[in-house]
Amino acid sequence: MVTMVMAAAAVAAILLGLFFSVLLGMWPKIGAAILVVATVVAQTLQTVAQSSLAGNVDELAVVAAFVVFSVRRILVHGTLRFVGAYWFFGAYAILGMLSAVLNNVSPNEWVLSGFLFLKGPLLMLGVLQIDWRRDDIPKIVKFGTAGLLVVLLSALVNAMAPEAWNAVVGRQPVSYRLGIPSLTGIFDHPVGLGSTMGMAFLAILAYRRIVERSVVSFVLLVTTGVVGILTFRRKSIASVAIVAIGSRLVLPGMRTRYVASLLVLLPLALIIAWQPLVEVVTNTYNEYFSNVDTTARTTMTIDSVILAAAAFPFGVGFGRFGSAVASSNYSPLYDELGYTRIYGMGPGERGGYLTDTFWPAILAEAGFIGLLCYMMGLLLIIRPAWKLMRHSSQPYVQWLGAVVVAWMAQLLIESIAAPVFTGPPMFGPVFMLAGVATAVYLRESSFGRPYEGHAVNEHDPDSPGPDRSGSTTSWKVHGRRRYQEAQ
Repeated sequence: MVTMVMAAAAVAAILLGLFFSVLLGMWPKIGAAILVVATVVAQTLQTVAQSSLAGNVDELAVVAAFVVFSVRRILVHGTLRFVGAYWFFGAYAILGMLSAVLNNVSPNEWVLSGFLFLKGPLLMLGVLQIDWRRDDIPKIVKFGTAGLLVVLLSALVNAMAPEAWNAVVGRQPVSYRLGIPSLTGIFDHPVGLGSTMGMAFLAILAYRRIVERSVVSFVLLVTTGVVGILTFRRKSIASVAIVAIGSRLVLPGMRTRYVASLLVLLPLALIIAWQPLVEVVTNTYNEYFSNVDTTARTTMTIDSVILAAAAFPFGVGFGRFGSAVASSNYSPLYDELGYTRIYGMGPGERGGYLTDTFWPAILAEAGFIGLLCYMMGLLLIIRPAWKLMRHSSQPYVQWLGAVVVAWMAQLLIESIAAPVFTGPPMFGPVFMLAGVATAVYLRESSFGRPYEGHAVNEHDPDSPGPDRSGSTTSWKVHGRRRYQEAQ
């Protein structure tokens, strides 16, 4: 009887999966929006449901995006889209796999660990297969704004009743700073809301700089900034401040006035906020460098270098150090390194700090060459977005590129102290939008440069039209000139 029930449940699950896959294939852009929401709320679902299965929603979303959208593109176009970054991610995967085999890591462990570190690029590769167009970008803006309003509303309720709210969605007691509760919003930890508000702030800031300014966008900018500060997450606040200042320097036009303003305002800001700034810097320095042997992030960073050097040119293998799999299965390396004696680095519930960083896992598990490959892959996937930001004459297209670059820079900074490239809520929106930007870039390049052998569709509203001047660079030059004149 039990066997029959399990078999029926399995058949029902397969049929439901097939039905959902068909829906994703029929409406891929709506499907992509639903899947990215799933990656954002996965951790909250796990906490609320008290079930680890609910926490796998983001992995299921990645698999669905990669498989369904890839199959759909093959059926419709007969080929897949592919960019050079995936050669480097592939090399990283091979190095991690070989390292695992050489170190006798169980296949179940290294396959799962490798997938977790590559789920962001796999999500992007799936989203890249969809035919994104320039006129999809305003729709993405509206969808993102609606999602942001939901998050802000949850933060308001959280602020009004912090203890009651935390009893539903929180995974630890409410954290108070200066007598003020650290807000979590729809997330189960303040870091989720802090990072999300940072991403929203950077996106709105770019929108106001590139597309248009309005009262609504100003209110949202201020609100996201305030809510982000009220999470009291140092790394999120610092990363957003750094990226917000630096992002304007890489946008074309009006840099001289911006730099002059920085030279005047930054010293003034430092004078006003000097005391709290010194306190934060001092506390951070003491936390990471004064007690190296008792600080998880610093200890794991140092040990990752030692392990990678000892195993050169490979690493210790996927699932052996710094990863979620190494934590859940408590890697034998942790016993050898004496982590059981360090607070937050023991087995089971005592290992809460074992996944508090990102790059040590990449370095130790795949070696120095694997680390280089992973970093090169990340840099190359933002190359199309960088080109859109720097050279597009279309405001929405330029905004799309600017947001991807800003978000990736934010993740790079936060990755020093958090596994943001693999964990919700951040990785989903970043890699999803990177896939959209790359698809738009390939489309714009194809229609904008017929001299490279691509056909121009004169009836396509996204096509800038053929180059009738005889110059192979006239479209880019004139487009850039129109943008600079508009500035």
